[in-house]
Amino acid sequence: MGQEQRRARRFSVSMAVTLILRDTKNRLILADPLPGTLLDISFYGARLSVPHIRTGRYHLFYACNDDQDKVIQLEVIDKHGGERLVLPAHPVWFDHVFSSPSKHFELGLEFLVPPEDPNIAKLHAFLADQPPVAGGWLKRLFRLA
Repeated sequence: MGQEQRRARRFSVSMAVTLILRDTKNRLILADPLPGTLLDISFYGARLSVPHIRTGRYHLFYACNDDQDKVIQLEVIDKHGGERLVLPAHPVWFDHVFSSPSKHFELGLEFLVPPEDPNIAKLHAFLADQPPVAGGWLKRLFRLA
């Protein structure tokens, strides 16, 4: 098995998010919002934990891969500032974690906006204000960028 090659370094986080499945062509929300936890993030994407992979009659991974007009909106709400941040994304992988007592799913998302997008910078800045999971990684990230 080869070594993983990533475009950007990923950093561990732990933050509540909401996933919303949308049809961008018809401007519709297709299913109820799904709560999740952001586990790690880079400038290009994120890994999340969700309690289930289906929402309504849609499978988050297959619905988006079968129809490019369907996207997942990753929504983060800053409870202190009241700001709502939404990033469009496509799923690139999913896994059912049977070894966990909750038997949750993990989902890999690729952001549909470039790393230079202001919303990516806002998300990273917002995460920098959160308590660190493993040290002050985000402050180091902004020094590198």
